[in-house]
Amino acid sequence: MHMEQEVFGEPVQEEEVKAKNFFARLGGVFSSPREAFTEIGRAPRLAIPIIALVFISALSVWYLAQKIDTRAATQAQMEQMVARGFITEEQMNQQLARSADGVSPLMLVPTAVFAIINCLVLAGYGKLFGMMAGAKNSYKNLLGVSVYAMLAVGIVSIVLTIIILQVKGASGVVNPNSIVASSLGAWIENAAGTDALPKFIMGLAKAVDIFRIWTIALLSIGFSAVSKKLKTSTAAVWLGGIYAIFSIIGAAISSVFGA
Repeated sequence: MHMEQEVFGEPVQEEEVKAKNFFARLGGVFSSPREAFTEIGRAPRLAIPIIALVFISALSVWYLAQKIDTRAATQAQMEQMVARGFITEEQMNQQLARSADGVSPLMLVPTAVFAIINCLVLAGYGKLFGMMAGAKNSYKNLLGVSVYAMLAVGIVSIVLTIIILQVKGASGVVNPNSIVASSLGAWIENAAGTDALPKFIMGLAKAVDIFRIWTIALLSIGFSAVSKKLKTSTAAVWLGGIYAIFSIIGAAISSVFGA
């Protein structure tokens, strides 16, 4: 008696599937993503990669909290709000007095939950535009692609962050997003200052980020690899389009509220 499972909507004999282990799959996402995602689509096995994603997400927050003066970061943000009249200086001082340095274990929970929700949403969006494009796929396979893609990008991001902080130190760093200058906006700020461009334009420049582009590329390759009748270019248009829309909205909000 042979067990069967569904891959791209078609039955495949289980004995034909020789799933690689977690580390082999993760390495494949870096070296040959299409082959890795195709193999993931045959047998997702999501438990270990989800645990790894949660761990990496929590680790990054914990590490940054140990290295960066979180109170100074909070104060810098609140001072901007005071300057724009959203809160009074007295309210700022009251909130700062109630805030504590460091990070408690409970504060890591939202980060881990958000990492999972982010992948669930990405897989859901992939399923939605896949249906609109006439593609056939399974939500579980799309979720597998999302988890591995976010995990690969997250690992590189936190490793670079740790290296930079170890070499340069954390003195004067109040914004974790400024540690790794991976966006066009960060390069402009380093070269010409924070006020070199209008806030809206700078917000758009910050959205042109190497890690975001890499994520979209991995997801596009992965979604097409685990789908039938879905081109990588089609997935890239859908993913890049929604990212562009959110980037424009974010830049507009940033220009108004000075975030």
